[in-house]
Amino acid sequence: MAKKEPAGLPQSSEWARVIIAKAPAGIIVMDPEGRVTDFNPAATVISGYGREEALGRQAHEVLACEQDRDDSPIRAAMRGQEVEPQELIVLNRRQEPLPVTLSAFPLKETTGAIRGGVIIFRDLSRINRLEKERRHLVNMFAHDLKTPVVGMAGLVRRLRQGKAGPLTEPQQTYLETIDREMGRLEKLINNFLEFARLDLHILTPLPSALQVESECQGVLALLQPLAEAKGIILEADYPQEVLVLQADPLLFRRVLENLLENAIKYSPPRTTVALTVQDQGKEVLFAVKDQGPGIAPQDLPHLFEIYYRGTDAEKERGFGLGLATVKRIIDAHGGRIWVESRPGNGAAFQFTLPREAVAT
Repeated sequence: MAKKEPAGLPQSSEWARVIIAKAPAGIIVMDPEGRVTDFNPAATVISGYGREEALGRQAHEVLACEQDRDDSPIRAAMRGQEVEPQELIVLNRRQEPLPVTLSAFPLKETTGAIRGGVIIFRDLSRINRLEKERRHLVNMFAHDLKTPVVGMAGLVRRLRQGKAGPLTEPQQTYLETIDREMGRLEKLINNFLEFARLDLHILTPLPSALQVESECQGVLALLQPLAEAKGIILEADYPQEVLVLQADPLLFRRVLENLLENAIKYSPPRTTVALTVQDQGKEVLFAVKDQGPGIAPQDLPHLFEIYYRGTDAEKERGFGLGLATVKRIIDAHGGRIWVESRPGNGAAFQFTLPREAVAT
């Protein structure tokens, strides 16, 4: 016995019309010949054609690709083909180019016969405008904020060196504090700019042949004084064979330096921080392990989010940019990063990088 619709509720076809009409994206419904059978208000706003004008016309007449070839996504959709989401330029009624994201799928009967198709598209103009403004903001931030900070830091260091005359002990102490805090500010600005440029694809990896052990040893030597100040031992374990991978050397060192510096920072005195490298064929696995307090379970899913501070954040200063930047760098290289930890048992940050450079 067929199940009845609850009394007072619209039939499913009525729901479909309501959903199409209220959808925030443009929707064009077509018959098997590619003629428009439905055209929602969002499609009118984007294309400039009213619903009554669009009905009965070929879909490519009311929403044309800038390059209207036979293999264009809209023509393919009219032939009943599925179109994966993609960005392209279409022309509105006034022949103005508009950036949109578009996808399409056929409407089929249970027998497989195609009864039409649906095109879904969304205007990207506002998003692209915001993206342009973000890029402008990053460039402005780099010039208008970083430049004077670097200049002031240089002047403070000259004062500490006695370039403007001898200093009293209190003056020297004040200038040391200013110099230290200016250094922190400069580092924060650099971290923010690096993250923003990676996020906006302004900064992309420049891969070259990288000798893994040599690069790792360089980073360990750089951080040795920081470890010795806490009585921490740095250990490293490499494969016997020489490992070479294609990666951006500067960005690779940035990743390793950040993870090792964090491990040292959060480790108790007189413990060990270990770096291990494993050859896994098409990729190389790196692991940085410490004997620190570990990471709370509720923090683990959010560690690589920008500005996220964990439950123990008050113990160490920072703005949560480091790990977010590390993830962006590894993602840009086609690798993966994750962390394994239990409270009281330290943390192991692990990441992979492919042996060969990936196309960006």
